Amino acid sequence: MERFRNIVAAIDFSETSGEVVRTALGLVRDDGHVCLLHAVPHVIQTPWAMDASGGDVDDLQRQWVAEAETKLITFAATLRLDPRQVSVEVGVGPAAFEIVRRAAERGADLLVVGSHGRSAIRRFLLGSVAERVLREAGCPVMIVPDRALRVTTVEALTLRAAGA
Repeated sequence: MERFRNIVAAIDFSETSGEVVRTALGLVRDDGHVCLLHAVPHVIQTPWAMDASGGDVDDLQRQWVAEAETKLITFAATLRLDPRQVSVEVGVGPAAFEIVRRAAERGADLLVVGSHGRSAIRRFLLGSVAERVLREAGCPVMIVPDRALRVTTVEALTLRAAGA
């Protein structure tokens, strides 16, 4: 299997995020690089945030970015990731747009994103961000399924095989 030199791994801090990182690290070349990317929304696109904070838009945006950077750094440290091979970035804007844009800017040769299986209906869907990234990315995309989705799929296949 070909190994990749430059991977962007989209991190949303869900339970799937650890699996996204492990998958990206398993696919990157020894001399390659993995960028852990998290996107925070624009404050102005989140009206409740301004009402709740009552503060300056730019200050609140900087605070959100700083908090996300801290969380990413802590996340990477918890997984004991090598800072020579893994970096962290925070984008501002709609998640799918930022993931695709940052991957293009970095010349990524692979994007790794997680899917979610939060409800019975969504278990059969990728999730809006993963689906949009898959459609719009200019490089290959690997979707890492949520554990709940994987278990449900295996159970469904087992039942189907058993004739139930």
